Amino acid sequence: MRIAAGGLAALLAWVAFFGLSARSQQPRAENTWVDKVFIAAFDEFFPIAHGEGDFIAARAHRSGLNDLPEFSVVIEHTEDPRAIRGILRQAEGSSLYRQLAALHAQDPDKTYDQLKRQLRVQDVRFTGAHCPPVAAQYKAFENITFVRPRGDDAEEEHPIMYQLHESVGGGDSEVMEYVESRAIPKWINATRRLFGACAGSSLVEPGP
Repeated sequence: MRIAAGGLAALLAWVAFFGLSARSQQPRAENTWVDKVFIAAFDEFFPIAHGEGDFIAARAHRSGLNDLPEFSVVIEHTEDPRAIRGILRQAEGSSLYRQLAALHAQDPDKTYDQLKRQLRVQDVRFTGAHCPPVAAQYKAFENITFVRPRGDDAEEEHPIMYQLHESVGGGDSEVMEYVESRAIPKWINATRRLFGACAGSSLVEPGP
């Protein structure tokens, strides 16, 4: 699969990914602190900027409401086919955004660095041998076709924003999508469900 590549495309995807959410939150002045630190927290707990070897990484959060527990899926594929692995990260209990809001309400004088140790995010990792969907979803990604946004796309007030970063075979590309019926959100949600099934196994390798 190849998506619009280059730094400009990645920057535009980044701005769109968080810009819609920020616009939705502007009237809520009480959340100003959370709005300011959320991007940094989201980057830290759900990174998709890099991986080992070739990788496909994706993450999601809901714009405006921030009620959906944020999650990310990563597939890393090195030259050794036995070394392919998957990573599932997801906010536990409530969304990362709402956890930040609750912690800030309890201790408004504390900084993000002081509060982040209390944030609850699950991080589980598994090899392709222990979780066959890792290799299957990596292969399935090859058949995805990215559809550019159209003017007649249905717009939800608070869509789930999907951001995907692919670095395969020396190419690097990034895309943002929010139409649930399209191939990329379907692939991301299917990968999350399959990884979640693997995470229920005793063979799961815990994250750091």
